[in-house]
Amino acid sequence: MNAPMPYAELARAGAYTTDQVGRLLGVKTRDIASWLRGATPLISSDYEPIEHRLLISFEGLLEARVVNYLINNEVKTRRLRQLMKQLREKSGQRHPLARRDAISTTGDRVFERDGEKFVNLLNDCYADGELLGAALRGHVAYDGARALYLQPEPNVLPMVRLDPRRAFGRPVVVDEGVAVPTAILVEAADLEGLEGAADWYGVSQDAVRQAVEFERLHAA
Repeated sequence: MNAPMPYAELARAGAYTTDQVGRLLGVKTRDIASWLRGATPLISSDYEPIEHRLLISFEGLLEARVVNYLINNEVKTRRLRQLMKQLREKSGQRHPLARRDAISTTGDRVFERDGEKFVNLLNDCYADGELLGAALRGHVAYDGARALYLQPEPNVLPMVRLDPRRAFGRPVVVDEGVAVPTAILVEAADLEGLEGAADWYGVSQDAVRQAVEFERLHAA
């Protein structure tokens, strides 16, 4: 479970540096890096470092979303480290917080399904499942238990996705089956305008607009 993945997995599992994760989540790079370090890291690094740069997979990115949410809701980092160790040992998975429906959060609490009940993993007490609600920003599409892609801004930028099978997980717009990295569309729009970029890459002008808006929102 803890051995690094081979680099051949990049095209399937995606790869993100701490800088990229920080920009996507609005978190300082040094904070992301701290989550990956220590005897009991909050998030497991998925690959050997490249030129001293830590890398995590798409599932690691999804887990970072949950960790960031919990920290913002004042769950103590020390308690979270204990929780992550417990979850990894119990599930046998590198990124247990990326599992579908296995974990639910209300900000100050973290629940795991236990049959028809939910147990609060921070204090081992059971709770009524009706108390739980979606809290994390963005939308994750699943195939069974496996996460397929993340829409960071599903309501306003629904074409933008992070999909580990496309562009190694870099942000792309998907328009009628055509996927183009948002950064490339922004460069094209700067040179050719929305219409020119759309014609060149075979996508709609709305797709280009969403790419531009996404990159603006997540500028370094």
